[in-house]
Amino acid sequence: MEFPIPVPRSALVCALDWGLGHVARTTPLVRALLAGGSKVTLASNGRSAAWWRVEFPDLEVRELPDYGVRYAPGIWLVPALLGSLPRIVRAIRGEAALVAAWQRQEGFDLVLSDNRYGCHAPGTTSIFVTHQLRLSAPRGLGWSEPIGERLVARMTRPFQEIWVPDRQDGIRLSGKLGHPVRKDRFKPLRYIGPLSRFGEVLPDPAWSGGWDAVALVSGPEPSRTAFESKLRQILTQRSGRHLLVCGRPESSSTGGRPASQGLVEVPHLGTGALAGALTSSREIICRGGYSTLMDLEALGVLDGRCLFVPTPGQTEQEYLAKHLASQDLGRKVAESDLV
Repeated sequence: MEFPIPVPRSALVCALDWGLGHVARTTPLVRALLAGGSKVTLASNGRSAAWWRVEFPDLEVRELPDYGVRYAPGIWLVPALLGSLPRIVRAIRGEAALVAAWQRQEGFDLVLSDNRYGCHAPGTTSIFVTHQLRLSAPRGLGWSEPIGERLVARMTRPFQEIWVPDRQDGIRLSGKLGHPVRKDRFKPLRYIGPLSRFGEVLPDPAWSGGWDAVALVSGPEPSRTAFESKLRQILTQRSGRHLLVCGRPESSSTGGRPASQGLVEVPHLGTGALAGALTSSREIICRGGYSTLMDLEALGVLDGRCLFVPTPGQTEQEYLAKHLASQDLGRKVAESDLV
């Protein structure tokens, strides 16, 4: 892809660590910066920082504060998130102080932030990347969505532009999330199209062919581990050949050629290997986070073979799954009904 604005001499690219989606979808922007000759420094934490170190072994990856969000099950999700707000606020202040110090020392020409509200720097171009300008409220609280939209607009004021990884017209993967009712509340919005690390990757033939199901585990704890355990139990009992990708890039990636029968379980797969597996699978089981949806579309597999299992109580994933199912771009099932 081409970088949406003239490529700067140096750039600091920051991404949130709520699952691997934020670093994965920012990867095409990093590649475009590098292709244009920019000196790029990366910043994240946790599994996201580990994923970037695998993807870009020659780039410096700096540590940002952990937001410390853990997803409680079911109806307790929203109260748990509200309880996390003090930690989130402290993390935002901490990352703002770090980025400001780095900017004073090194003078970045661009700060690109994927969903980290504190990653901007005075006196330099700061751009915010997000697909959520309008939050999806739980059932019965739809009246609160305009309040959430105003809150996001206020929190993004320090940034010069907001980049939305979706289309302005046509098939809008993000639905209402990336297309606010009052666009005039926001800094200039630039719809840069869906972002996917699979855009220019050739599938690895060693991982292509013969999969009855490929299951992708993602998201923050403890829901990630619970989903992994349930998928392992279900796929072990099924006949055929299945692949469970556990979303743990800090563990060693599996290479070579996988087994020809039963359940194949790997902590992490490289981009080419995962592309080969997904494009050759009869069924794809995943949470349906937005970055995953962009990846599936880029691979040409966003269709009836996709089974979306939203994190219980995670209203964004529930909305996206319903939004895509209404267009025959996948199927939706509650985690409690997954068999």
